Amino acid sequence: MDKKILILKNDRVGDFFHSLRNIQYIKEYYSNHIIEIYLSKINIRFSKVLNSKELLLQEVNYNLSIVEKLKLFYKLMQNDYEYVFILSPKNFYFYLPLIFRKIKFLALCVDGVKRKRPSTFLRKYLFKFIVNDRSKNIKKLPIYEMEQKLLENVMPITKSKKRNDYLKYDSKGKRLNVLFHYKSEIFGNINDNIDQFNNFFSKLVRNFNIYIKISTDIELNSSSKELVNAFKNNHNIKFLGPVDAESLMKEIGDSELIISPHGAISCIAGYYNKNIIDIFDRTITRNAFSEFKPYTNGYYQFIFKSLDLNKTFLKIMYKINNIYN
Repeated sequence: MDKKILILKNDRVGDFFHSLRNIQYIKEYYSNHIIEIYLSKINIRFSKVLNSKELLLQEVNYNLSIVEKLKLFYKLMQNDYEYVFILSPKNFYFYLPLIFRKIKFLALCVDGVKRKRPSTFLRKYLFKFIVNDRSKNIKKLPIYEMEQKLLENVMPITKSKKRNDYLKYDSKGKRLNVLFHYKSEIFGNINDNIDQFNNFFSKLVRNFNIYIKISTDIELNSSSKELVNAFKNNHNIKFLGPVDAESLMKEIGDSELIISPHGAISCIAGYYNKNIIDIFDRTITRNAFSEFKPYTNGYYQFIFKSLDLNKTFLKIMYKINNIYN
């Protein structure tokens, strides 16, 4: 009988890319196993980055429906799984080890300010687990390293050494391809500040040897014509607008520097080992910053947004300058 592994990873896009290298470690090490993975409808759009011929993909809701829970329960009853990796700490998943005691469950647990997921009682039925402590505002390991520590209980992890391939650029040499991702929560309404954005992008082109592509969230779909008109006469600036998952991964892959509010874009860029300028809102805690910091072999920098948009732009220019000096 074929050995089987189940990976439970139905969460958001950024979470998926945080875990993607570790999912690939599992796939490579257990190449003789049948490996199934639960992906949410949100992140399955990006599943082409995985070789689906070697994985059985199951699309489910971000929060499992009652029917999906029953199907998972039946699946565990009917199949002889060697390991189940709980990489999305959903409450329902933590009751499964209590019932299916012959299966080895490995889980990422969470200690919150008010409660634990799962409780101390349920944790004793897990084969192995590691705790993500969110109860204190402290510096801690990023999520991908926590997962690696979990996986080391059942497989070796070869940790790559930091490379310097992307660190420095010659301003008179190769042009730097830049993807700038706009998000209203960080930059405000772009239509209200179109001249500021236009001046900022034009200044980047004048000061640095770069080519800029501008992507946006779906929120700007209705106003894309106005934005296209703002940049259409500049051959060094291209407005992409909202792009689908496959196109987004291609644009990130074709760029050397990603400038984006922290989220899915910066996490995808980390997976592709790009230079990153990560922009955070000032409300982020040290705990959250440490947990969700993307891993990249490129040059990672971050800034906190300012109330004044022009000051945020100046911070970005300073960080770009670091890549040339």
